[in-house]
Parts: sequence; structure tokens; C-alpha cells
Amino acid sequence: MSRHLNKYIWILILLVNLPVVTDLFQIEDSYPLNGETQTYDMPELSYSKLLDGSFQASVDEYSRMNFSLRSIAIRTMNQVDFTLFSEPHARSVVVGKEGYLFEENYIKAALGLDDVPRDTIINRAHRLSQLSKYINTPILVVLAPGKGNYFRQYIPNKYRQSEVHRLNYSHDLWASELSDTSQEISVLDLHTFYQDVAEVFPKNGTHWSHWVIVDAINKVSDELNNLLPSGIRASYLQIDSTYRSNIMQGTDEDIEEGMNFWFELADLEATYYKTSWGKTDTIKPKILIVGDSFAWGSVNMAVLSQGYRDSEFWFYNAEVHGPVYQPQGRSGLSPEEIHGITTREELYSVLSEFDAIICLSTDASLSKFPFGFGD
Repeated sequence: MSRHLNKYIWILILLVNLPVVTDLFQIEDSYPLNGETQTYDMPELSYSKLLDGSFQASVDEYSRMNFSLRSIAIRTMNQVDFTLFSEPHARSVVVGKEGYLFEENYIKAALGLDDVPRDTIINRAHRLSQLSKYINTPILVVLAPGKGNYFRQYIPNKYRQSEVHRLNYSHDLWASELSDTSQEISVLDLHTFYQDVAEVFPKNGTHWSHWVIVDAINKVSDELNNLLPSGIRASYLQIDSTYRSNIMQGTDEDIEEGMNFWFELADLEATYYKTSWGKTDTIKPKILIVGDSFAWGSVNMAVLSQGYRDSEFWFYNAEVHGPVYQPQGRSGLSPEEIHGITTREELYSVLSEFDAIICLSTDASLSKFPFGFGD
């Protein structure tokens, strides 16, 4: 009996000290976490910090955030809490009816809870119109759909308890104001277009489905080619084949991935395309895309280099991405750093070098749209 007891004691001691053992032998984490992660440097010891207790607190925080096997502990906690209590630990994630996953800001946009003063949107739309005229460059505003509006029937009841719901408030206000500036600003309202189309969003992801990205790229090319001179044409994605799959690709389960589980959630079967870029005998346009994360789908499908020519994506008007800067290791720098912009006139000069500008936003980002662009 004592032999078995000793064995169990040694096993317990080993488990308790497993993080220490993995640190000593520098065993790498085989299950890194997805999404945003914080890193903490080992705090520096000083006499003053030791006296006021801040050093001890820093060491405690460092140990809590950097111990080995931390990702295993977090994944286990996330899995247990979600499986037993439907409690997500990922930031802003909401579990809807029948297990549909949402990010909360998309629910607020669908129900009109993202209140933005009407005058603010009127002023922003007017500034975009004035910018287009000043730089003599066409601007195409693309209003992308949002999952909260598309799957409104799966939104939890607690969000419907408010007596005042102005459904799609930000979208409808932007669409209305932009229609009044139609001579200067062109609008492609994909939010409305896809409302009654099947399978626009996946169950466990927040962005539009893979096939919708392909369709949206071609619809944007249609609009651009109506705005551009006849000798300049955007290319189209050709659909070489179509298939259905229960294995999600791209961003079709990006919310689930950020929740860091051990076991995958059940997905709905989705449509996928195998594509290739069509050839064009004309010059392709140099395009600037200013937008939120919904633009990444087309950017990752090489629209900046294959659909357009040497084009750029200004992510939230804060980070520049594009085929010209990625090989240089400069991707992610600000527009000011990339282009040496120090004055408004220099900004206008840079913008006028593009053949057209696309401003893209899903409904959840319209409260910040167009992200200070042109200001």
C-alpha cells in the first residue's frame, strides 16, 4: 500500500513542478494560442521597486503570463467553461441561439445600438465628397454586410430588451447621406445586396464567406471599370471549379479559432471556389483601399497585384500593406512613414497618384468610418 502511495505522491509532485521542468529544459509550447497575446519581459530589479513592492508584483505578473504549458491550461479552461456553461473567454464574443457565434459590435450595428450622431456622419460624407473633387480621383464606397444583421434571428434575447431599436441605423444613415453625394462618390451597397442571399456568413466566423469574397471582388471590379477611363481595367477572378466542404478555410471559423479550444465546433457545409486571375490587354489600375478587416479577404487573394497594379491597402487608415512594401519589410508602417507625408498638401499629392480609391467598411465599423481618411 505504501509503495502505491509513494508512486502517487511522486506523480503529484511531478505534475505540480511540470512547468518548472519544461522551463529548465526549454521545451517549446506545442499548442500556441491564436489571436491577441500579451508578452511580458522579466522585470528589472531596483532598490526603489523592491521597497515599494512593485518589483514583487511585476514578478508575479510575469510568472502568471509566461509559465510553461500556459497555453494548455488556457485551452483546457476555455474548453471546459464553453462545453459545460456556454461561457466564452474570447473578448467581445457572444454565443447566440443554436450556437451561432458573433462579435458583439456586429450585434450592436444590426440593432442600431452603435449610436452615432447624424451630424457626424453627414460631415464625414461631405468631407469624402470634397476630397474626391479636390484630388480629382474617383472614390468608391463599399458597404459590406455584417453578421449580426444577416443572422439577426440568432441574436440572444438579452440584446432585444431595449425598447428602441433602429435596425441597421449606421448603415442606413451612411447609405442615405452618400446617395446625396452621388455625383462625387459612388456607392456599392453589398450590405443590402447580400441580405437575402444564402450562405453569406459562416456559423463560427465573423467575416464574409470565402465564395462571397470572390463574388465581391468581381462586383467591385465592375464598379471600378465603370469609373475608370476606357484604357484602364481592373481584372476579374475566374471561377475554375466549385466544391462543398465541412472543413472551413480562410477566415470561415475565425471566431472559433480565437476562442482556443481543444475540440472543433460543428460547422455548416460551405461553398468554396478554386480561382485564377483573368488576363487583361489593358493597363490595370493603381488602387488604394482604405478599410477595415473585411478588406483582408480580397487582399489575401492578391487583388492588389493581380486584380490591380502596384496597389495599396491602408488598414484602418493606419497601416500600409501592399506588394511593393512587403519585400522591403516595410509592410505595416503608417501612411505618413511610407510616403513621407507631413502636410495635408503632401497627402493630397499621394492620393492623386491613384487611379481610384476604395473605402470599404462593414456595418460594425461604420461608427468610425472612414477612419480619419483625408482629414
